[in-house]
Amino acid sequence: MYKHILVAVGTSLSQSALSTAIARARECDARLTALHVVDRTPWWAVVTGDCNVRDTAALIDDHARALTRYSLRQIESAGIDGAGVSVTLPPGLTVGEAIAKAANEAGADLIVLGGETDSGWGRGRERLRDVVCTQTRCDVLIAAHRARDAHADIEHETRDARAMEAASAARV
Repeated sequence: MYKHILVAVGTSLSQSALSTAIARARECDARLTALHVVDRTPWWAVVTGDCNVRDTAALIDDHARALTRYSLRQIESAGIDGAGVSVTLPPGLTVGEAIAKAANEAGADLIVLGGETDSGWGRGRERLRDVVCTQTRCDVLIAAHRARDAHADIEHETRDARAMEAASAARV
């Protein structure tokens, strides 16, 4: 089975990828690393002429820290040995190449990626999953998007239970 799983978490945080990686790590008693590749020049900063570089960089850094903390909290709350890591996209590499490189260097034997949607950007370039698959020596698992993630279902159930308790207490 797998000993070290790397899950790529992006700016849109594929909850299904993180949930799938956590479930697989539990099954295999594997270490789990959540990796976020920080692109310092994202498409939205490049296409807008009115871009304050300092504010944009601070926003990107804040988001990367929040994403890494969130991923690590999910891993820890599942009782799994793991880490949350954020790396800056090296010059000349794509995000897919950076993910594959990090997995190879960490000795991961499984990479979990979220399902991709076609955003219309990067036409003519290879899809992230294709780049990762060709650049790594380990297995790659694509987590399908779900209408609602299991995590969201649990949150809704918890909120519903709290609301019922509050309504019950208010009647007494």
